[in-house]
Amino acid sequence: MQTPPDPGAATAHGGLPPFRMTTDPALAPDARPGDANMVLSKEPPGICPAGAEDIAMRVFGISGRFRALSSERDSNYHVTLPCGSQALLKITNAGEDRGVTAMQTSALMHLAVVDPELPVQRICQTLAGAPWDIITGPSGQQHVVRLLTWLEGTMLHAATPGPDLHRRIGVLLGRLTKGMRGFFHPAAGHVLQWDIKQASSLRPMLDSVSDRALHDRLTAHLDRFEAEIAPRLPHLRAWVVHNDFNPHNLVVEGAVANIPTGIIDFGDMVHTALACDLAVACSYHITDGPAPLARIADMVAGYASVLMPEEEEVALLPDLIRLRHITTLAVTSWRAARYPENAPYILRNAAASLRGLDVIDRIGPEATACVLRAALPLKATE
Repeated sequence: MQTPPDPGAATAHGGLPPFRMTTDPALAPDARPGDANMVLSKEPPGICPAGAEDIAMRVFGISGRFRALSSERDSNYHVTLPCGSQALLKITNAGEDRGVTAMQTSALMHLAVVDPELPVQRICQTLAGAPWDIITGPSGQQHVVRLLTWLEGTMLHAATPGPDLHRRIGVLLGRLTKGMRGFFHPAAGHVLQWDIKQASSLRPMLDSVSDRALHDRLTAHLDRFEAEIAPRLPHLRAWVVHNDFNPHNLVVEGAVANIPTGIIDFGDMVHTALACDLAVACSYHITDGPAPLARIADMVAGYASVLMPEEEEVALLPDLIRLRHITTLAVTSWRAARYPENAPYILRNAAASLRGLDVIDRIGPEATACVLRAALPLKATE
């Protein structure tokens, strides 16, 4: 597909700057050096509302009402322009590898071209015509600042799911994954603790799990990962994926939801097995009751209608879902101990992760795989 001119910019509406969109790596943002792979231990930028207003005017030429948003590692502001348009001002953690930030930005520019109807944010260019700028925070550290479009709606975690929602979530993830199939970026191979294939590195974090029985249980699962799961991952399909398709990153149409209307937060993008990405998405939708796997079976069915999982991927999905729960429990325990003032936000998914782990442990990975396999269509529809 052809890219818009000047260079990779498209006219925006509603008072926002022009959008950046391209599949040409030469027009992607420059990966200037930064502190790599320290984002889990770096505090957020700490930009106050007045500072955010100054940045928005100086870098992007916009003004409006600014509302701070919760974030584990960045400083994010919802902006309402005088004309009513909305945007997200995102000031990135100084510990984020700027190559990784460039990859995330390039991915949104890529998706704007290959699947323009996919409900993801657009990158607004700076007054200088760039997809981002560098600002100095109150601590003297430098941060990448970007302006993205705002996706209106209700976050899935705050909504009541309708009967067809989970199949449609699977379809949306399939579309996103398929749209990323031709995407390349040199930072895609970075080491990310939230990447399931990195599960072995969780061991030191388990010391922060205070429940001894749970600590021992998580340790046993990591032993199984190293002996039986990790050797099989290099044989699976892999490319750059979202890697954090959770209810806090999905927008739906209302308080009672049947349609997902947006995908946000590409901050955990990484090159990994497609099955790991699907496992992350499924992990948040295991429920209590007599059919705890029904929602994830619907998701797998929707996903398969766009991008059919291979047999080995389905066979490994239960273990990979379980490993996502283990990652959540280990990382959040470790971070909550380091940043107790932010513990409620950090631990927001811990109870659901423990529930999901309990369900798959009770049902067993083989029986879980059988349920998911039965949800697949007879053939792919690609």
